[in-house]
Amino acid sequence: MQKMFLKIKYMVALSLLTAFAAPLLAQPDKVYRSLGEVSDPQQVYRLRLRWKRLRAVPPEVFTFTNLRELDLSRNNIDSIPPDIARLPHLQKLVLGRNLIRRLPIEIALLGELQHLDLNRNPVEELPDDMAYMPSLRELVLWSTNITALPASFVELNETLQLLDLRSCSLSHDEQQAIELLLPSTRKLWDHACNCR
Repeated sequence: MQKMFLKIKYMVALSLLTAFAAPLLAQPDKVYRSLGEVSDPQQVYRLRLRWKRLRAVPPEVFTFTNLRELDLSRNNIDSIPPDIARLPHLQKLVLGRNLIRRLPIEIALLGELQHLDLNRNPVEELPDDMAYMPSLRELVLWSTNITALPASFVELNETLQLLDLRSCSLSHDEQQAIELLLPSTRKLWDHACNCR
């Protein structure tokens, strides 16, 4: 009887340990550099798929619901699917040096997103709803085709800390309009030009 009790006690302890240890064993600092490395999608917090010659965002990415940081820079991606909204904990999204022309409105559903980097993409406009991203602190639009921001971006004035518009060929009037829209935001841009 005592052996049976010890066996049950051992099994209960083992199941409790398994249940509570899994989150503790997660490695939030581990950076995955390929999808082949992933054994448990729930344990992926940082994924860096740079220089992979991707033409689209791999659908597997959207199963990593605990993802905090996603770097898809230096690929040939031409669009971001609406499934991006399936990554509710995403804090940093790096999409630089791709072929992205527009973002889906679902990007605005990333309520924890703090840093969005779209540098060197041919993007020309941003969704109005991005103005309601409460955590957005840094927006990198360096060397894009952006010449104006949606009027709704006035909502970001108190939260957006950095707006990088260098190499965007903005006229003086375009810079002034952005300055009026976001007077509290630190802006990086080149001297105004008469480029057009």
